[in-house]
Amino acid sequence: MKYHVIGDLHGHLNDYRRLLAGADLIDGNDDWCGGNDQLWLIGDFFDRGRYGVGCVELSMKLQQQARAAGGEVNGILGNHEMMILCAYRFRDTAVAPGMTVIDQWRRWGGIDRDLETLNDSHVQWLSALPVMHKIGDRLLVHADAMFYVELGRTIDLVNERFRKLLEDDNLNRWEYMLRAFAEHQAFSGLSMTGSQRAQQLLTFYGARQLIHGHTPIPVANGSLPAEVTQAWEYCGGRCVNVDGGIYMGGPGFVYQFTA
Repeated sequence: MKYHVIGDLHGHLNDYRRLLAGADLIDGNDDWCGGNDQLWLIGDFFDRGRYGVGCVELSMKLQQQARAAGGEVNGILGNHEMMILCAYRFRDTAVAPGMTVIDQWRRWGGIDRDLETLNDSHVQWLSALPVMHKIGDRLLVHADAMFYVELGRTIDLVNERFRKLLEDDNLNRWEYMLRAFAEHQAFSGLSMTGSQRAQQLLTFYGARQLIHGHTPIPVANGSLPAEVTQAWEYCGGRCVNVDGGIYMGGPGFVYQFTA
């Protein structure tokens, strides 16, 4: 069995299909052909590209097909999922003078087409996504950030608290978490203490390696987007960034490992 991880898609459905086909996970009809392999999407299906809902719908279909074959397709909740769920729930509620939740979501890169076509089945699927997941000694999260440790000492507790938040009608609590979710480069941006913070997070949740997206590799290490064709390992191998910067024009890639 192989594990396949794809970073932030940001609505680029055709790139998603291309990556899946290149990894022999779908056939010419966009049906699962990966057998008992597992595919994990690392979050940020939405925004900046036009087909966020399309990326979700393909993932939902593949999830059913993969499970029937003994495999798995699943995702990690990213901040852009939380953003569109916030817009879906609170819509025209004011967040500042002259600005509604939807106005704010558009400023974050929201695409009207996605919000118009998002339905309850999509919301239910997205709301069930874990925020953290561990495969062997690898910890999968969306963000290269430390805020997770504020939510609980176990993966189950962090996931449960996020699930409760996504059912909460208190906009202030959503806004607080979205601000926390905006943290970037907690490990790569701190040359003196980044590795220490990465190890702290890993030790906290009993893992050896962190796999994340959120900060595009071209932003994190100065690479040209077109040249990013593989994951970036840093902090002495403790961290693996899988956000290839598709929305910046990068080709994307599929990161693979065995547990």
